[in-house]
Amino acid sequence: MLHVCSYEDRLEGMDSLILMGESLCRADPEISLRLTAPNASVAVSNWARGWPEVTIRTETAAGLDGWDVKPWLLLQELKAGAQEAVWIDSDVIITRSVSQMLREFPSDNLIVAEEWDRHNAIPVAHQWGWPAARPVPPVNSCFLRVTKTHQPLLEYWLKMTQDSRYREAQRLPFERRPWHLASDQVLLTALLSSEAFGDVSYDTIRIGRHIAQCAGSSGYRPLHRCFDIFRGLPPLIHSVGRKPWIPSDVPRNLRGFLLDFATDVSPYVLASRRINRNLDINPDWLKPRTSLGALLRWLTAGHPALAGLPLAVIHAIFLRIGRMLRPNIIE
Repeated sequence: MLHVCSYEDRLEGMDSLILMGESLCRADPEISLRLTAPNASVAVSNWARGWPEVTIRTETAAGLDGWDVKPWLLLQELKAGAQEAVWIDSDVIITRSVSQMLREFPSDNLIVAEEWDRHNAIPVAHQWGWPAARPVPPVNSCFLRVTKTHQPLLEYWLKMTQDSRYREAQRLPFERRPWHLASDQVLLTALLSSEAFGDVSYDTIRIGRHIAQCAGSSGYRPLHRCFDIFRGLPPLIHSVGRKPWIPSDVPRNLRGFLLDFATDVSPYVLASRRINRNLDINPDWLKPRTSLGALLRWLTAGHPALAGLPLAVIHAIFLRIGRMLRPNIIE
């Protein structure tokens, strides 16, 4: 039995927590799921009663919230006796068995997700005053698999989230934070590249094969979308960046229309709609916001890979032009 944990403390994120849990339980009978939700809604509690493999708790360690709870929750699973434990963000939809996906990797490796924009390795360990042992591209911690051998790493990662420099940076808007203090996953990247943990073997679940990192029109590329029409959706579909349930503060101009249109055809939103069909919740953010988005949903029968394909192609063309004009542009 694979022990999976997740966390959500935002009231507006409770529907996404239900959708993640429902999709996981449907896709993988080999899991037990522990949800930590300090502000668990009645809907979350009612949903959990339908799945014996799901438990909900409301307490966490003092001073921990948001994405910084990951190492603490994973440590709790390992200390309770689990030989391995998995973290999945609450804004992920699971389409296929996570247990089977993990069998592709060595059983004792740390498993993380590939970052959506595929940076090359960026030196970060030295910004903590550590000697670097190896280059590590930025990882995405929306998905993590750890084993008991990774407890020292998790404990140090947890310690880093309590560092005063990191805590101070978290009070700033994301775009103003120093890179090495931007988020928990940058801390993990620093640890994996450091001399102290440079011998920790790790693998990444890959964009295209294992995960669709849905960042607007980026992260789920046209070629992958075309392949997935025939081979099936990747096991994980992750909503990166602005969440569809957060009201937009963008004016109702062309940019606002494009953001709403991208949300309408988002693979994450469309995969969520599929899961929502048999649930008692009806989130407004699953409804179309633009006539063009509604039309593409209808023409493609709401297929998560197909509906946004035209927008992804246009985005890929602009990226290619941008790379020709500016060779150092990042996808």
